Amino acid sequence: MIDEIEYYVQAFGVKHIAFYDDALLVNAQRHIGIILEGVLRKGLNCYFHTPNGLHIRLIDRWLADLLYKANFKTIRLSLETSIDTIQIQTGGKVCNLEFEQAIQNLKEAGYSPQEIEVYVMCGLPGQRDEDIEMSIHYVARQGVRVRLVEFSPIPGTKEYSKAMLEFGFAPDIDPLLHNNSALSFQTRQSYQQMKNLVTRMNSRFAVSSSSTAMTAFHPPPRSLTTRQISRSRA
Repeated sequence: MIDEIEYYVQAFGVKHIAFYDDALLVNAQRHIGIILEGVLRKGLNCYFHTPNGLHIRLIDRWLADLLYKANFKTIRLSLETSIDTIQIQTGGKVCNLEFEQAIQNLKEAGYSPQEIEVYVMCGLPGQRDEDIEMSIHYVARQGVRVRLVEFSPIPGTKEYSKAMLEFGFAPDIDPLLHNNSALSFQTRQSYQQMKNLVTRMNSRFAVSSSSTAMTAFHPPPRSLTTRQISRSRA
């Protein structure tokens, strides 16, 4: 992977590389850590982005420092909810204490608050508006950006069965409608209120060209995703 990154940076002038891998930080000392240390060792001039979200509990101080030194510019964390009962029901991937520690690690590594975005989920079966509001306010109190994300039920999962009961859609619904489909069964007014709240919470951050580029990443010209890197030289 290090050689692949070097090839595209030097041969084609690629500057931006996006990792669309939810498990990017798993076994970091044997995987992404080795890759990033190699990038630093070679002095490659490029920037990395993680638009899909990172596993929060894996961001210790060593890894936060490495992400910062290696020019990770889009940092998005997958908290989804601050309600502990929902955290447990949805797999227990993270708790609030681990989230707060990860935020502290990233800030101490050098990231400014506006460079850190946190996903808050809306539209989960059984989730109340108050749960979403509490999560938005909780993330805002940590001094970082909130990013609202919509629940998409996946057929065959427990959450999909719950969504069928709560939102009343058929089990054989067209798969094209699964993406963000749950929200169509809720009131759009409630969703708009949540979006407005997020806008107010994020308004504290000064808008600049540099921060906007880092927090609203879209693959620009001369950019590659890790999927493209894996395919293009096969």
